[in-house]
Amino acid sequence: MRQADVDLRANEDQPIGLVLSGGGARGAFQVGVYEVLRRDPRGLERAPEVVSGTSAGALNGALIAAGLDPDQMLSFWLELADDPPVIANHSFFATLLQALKEVLLIEPTRPLSKRAREISILRRLFAKHRWYLPSECCALLLQYLMTARFDTISFILEHIRASYLFNTDELRIRLQRAIGAPELKQTTTRLAINTVDAKDGGVVRIVNYPPKKRDAAAARHYLYSPTISLDMIIASASIPVLFNPVRIGRRELWDGGLLVNTPLAPAVSLGARRIVPVLVTVREHKNGDSLATFGGAIERLADAFLENAYNIDRKLLLDRNALAALVPELSLDRVNLFREIRPRPGYLFDAGSYLYFEREAMTAMYEAGREAAKRWLATGVEVDGHEFDE
Repeated sequence: MRQADVDLRANEDQPIGLVLSGGGARGAFQVGVYEVLRRDPRGLERAPEVVSGTSAGALNGALIAAGLDPDQMLSFWLELADDPPVIANHSFFATLLQALKEVLLIEPTRPLSKRAREISILRRLFAKHRWYLPSECCALLLQYLMTARFDTISFILEHIRASYLFNTDELRIRLQRAIGAPELKQTTTRLAINTVDAKDGGVVRIVNYPPKKRDAAAARHYLYSPTISLDMIIASASIPVLFNPVRIGRRELWDGGLLVNTPLAPAVSLGARRIVPVLVTVREHKNGDSLATFGGAIERLADAFLENAYNIDRKLLLDRNALAALVPELSLDRVNLFREIRPRPGYLFDAGSYLYFEREAMTAMYEAGREAAKRWLATGVEVDGHEFDE
């Protein structure tokens, strides 16, 4: 990295782009970051010209574009904590119950050949496990289900006539209340909402201004809509399987977190020439015990996916800068990618924090965001470069 020759003050030739990653309840961290960036004399004088967000970052991006101040944004997140907008999908549980009933009905008719195989496997498992111990009894049962009776698990999964556990209706109501309108009409802030098509797995970037590069690639991946509907915003926060995909035109859209968790490309396409990425993942843990628990392993797996998504986008942007320098005739503007703002290691950012919608925890994450932004400003704004990889 090298020290930047520019600051974060408004500059028509160097528009600022704020890139907000996905992260569920960790979105409160981004509010703390934004609060400091807006109010610190070394930070932003006004809302950034460009905001690109995914999932929780898309929610925060929409709130910023709608003109909410950091206090109002925090109130939105704390309201989610006080009264979680979770509504169970009746179809999921009704068809699950029906599938279990069908399993019980067909159980007596299972072929003798299958029964003989199951009994053989069960005998071997009893020989391997100390079945009289509760823990090993659970292990024995799990192994039995995953080997001798996986066909039953498959049958149940195939007969659940729903693809998600909860619906997003209540979240839409909360978002409308926060924004104060049923849609977000075109604002002075250029906004990108990043999603994934549930049918073909392709990235769909919804933007309220036309992207700078209107080529074939942009046409495939960008959906230009001057007015951003609440459904478009909700789609980016609809975690697959947990929440329903959202229909936008002919598309069924889901959370874009695993593919475009820190969406740098649309920020560039919307004209940003200085980019501040705000991540909610911890780069390194305080010690080597992060894999000592099952929860720690899940957390590291989630972080690895999200970090990889950022590293790919980051490398593409840095390669673009290198190409701009090597081939001037391409007329590519150099984009200053600032060092990312992210949390320090700590108990707040563990496996459960992605879905930990609790007032005390979210307030603490908000404070962690404020501290991270203050550290970021205090050390001086640095521009990311390929030397970071060495």
